Amino acid sequence: MGRFAALRVRWGLLALPVIAVLLLAFGMPIASMTANSLFNHAGPGRVGSNLTLVNYINFATDPYYLGILVDTFALGFVVVSICTVLGYPVAYFLARTHSRWRGVLMFLVIAPLLVSAVIRNLGWIPLLGTNGFVNWALQALGLTDRPIALVNNFLGVVIGTTHALLPFMILMLTTVIQRINPQIEEAAVNLGATPWKNFTQVVLPLSMPGLIGGYLIVFTITISSYTTPAMLGGHRVTVMSTFVAQQIRFVLNYAFGATCAVVLMAVAIALTVMATRQSERGS
Repeated sequence: MGRFAALRVRWGLLALPVIAVLLLAFGMPIASMTANSLFNHAGPGRVGSNLTLVNYINFATDPYYLGILVDTFALGFVVVSICTVLGYPVAYFLARTHSRWRGVLMFLVIAPLLVSAVIRNLGWIPLLGTNGFVNWALQALGLTDRPIALVNNFLGVVIGTTHALLPFMILMLTTVIQRINPQIEEAAVNLGATPWKNFTQVVLPLSMPGLIGGYLIVFTITISSYTTPAMLGGHRVTVMSTFVAQQIRFVLNYAFGATCAVVLMAVAIALTVMATRQSERGS
């Protein structure tokens, strides 16, 4: 027992430099941001010295700011719903297939994660533009007689964010579905269950912890993302992340920008904790 305690102390000492770096790189900026949110605005680029909750009160009582928060949540809901619908069949196939190409397919799934968000979004712009491939294909197939606006709007942000976060949903679901014994599904089929009943009454309930965990993770990353809304949304889509950047970079209202960032961070932390607990239940 004494040896085990000494080993824990040794590993704890080895972790101290990493903890110190994390506190300096993340803890101090977050603490500074939280502190700025509790002071008044004293002019462009200046934070006052009077402690106040007026920033939070203004955010909670102004319909404009609440509307931005609602739009942010709407974006998260749409993206995570699309990721769920598209990701579940792929995850089920990857979890059950014995094909020798399974490794290649898994690589294709995670490939978007290997590309910089900036490069990925730059690749979408010519595809979704007015004269891009998607509009050309839609008009060639006779589905539309004029180009459709697919960038610099909410739809463009949804497409880019879904492409970036779909791998997270697929990986979460694949891991959980692999833990479901295939014999349970075979037993349900032998008892007369149709494929739909087998899915809704056997596979889906057993994979629910992973589904909820993936749902919360994708939702959290979506509402916190900045690059995709800024690049594919242009200046026409305002979500919390772009609004925070606007307040700090252009309006120079550091106090209120910090307040919005704290609100967004609090929501993200709460959802991350929920996702972690759901993942632990499914393990």
